[in-house]
Amino acid sequence: MKLINKIGVFNPDGEIILHPGISISWKSLSNKNIPDLPLGTPLDIYILFDEKVLISGNHGIVWATYHQYQAEVLHNALLAQNITSAIGKVDLDDQVLLLIKIHNMNNVADAMDFIWRKESGMRLKPDWVYPEGEPNKSFEKWIVG
Repeated sequence: MKLINKIGVFNPDGEIILHPGISISWKSLSNKNIPDLPLGTPLDIYILFDEKVLISGNHGIVWATYHQYQAEVLHNALLAQNITSAIGKVDLDDQVLLLIKIHNMNNVADAMDFIWRKESGMRLKPDWVYPEGEPNKSFEKWIVG
């Protein structure tokens, strides 16, 4: 599980301003009444997500890594398989998570098979199965051959 922490500023109408132009409605976060807080009260917002869900193919996302080199190699390896993809990113508090997203939803299963599901593919394991700060040994093994 990963945690993202953002600080917002509360407005009495129930809007929480995270950044100029980016806000969240209190009602989208809670079924409880809007709290009676003074204008400008800082609020810490924590978002928790399960990294394993990221590589399940939802919205075309088939892989996630903390390493730019790994993302670029996977992007190019997929292209060699005639599967087009893009590299997106999610800024976490302490690092950036790079996402491999498949453009054509018909290719999602093939991409997941190639990257991590099938024995005939790359057989990669996600970065987060290794201790923090350690390299992805499955990726290194695939690169070396």
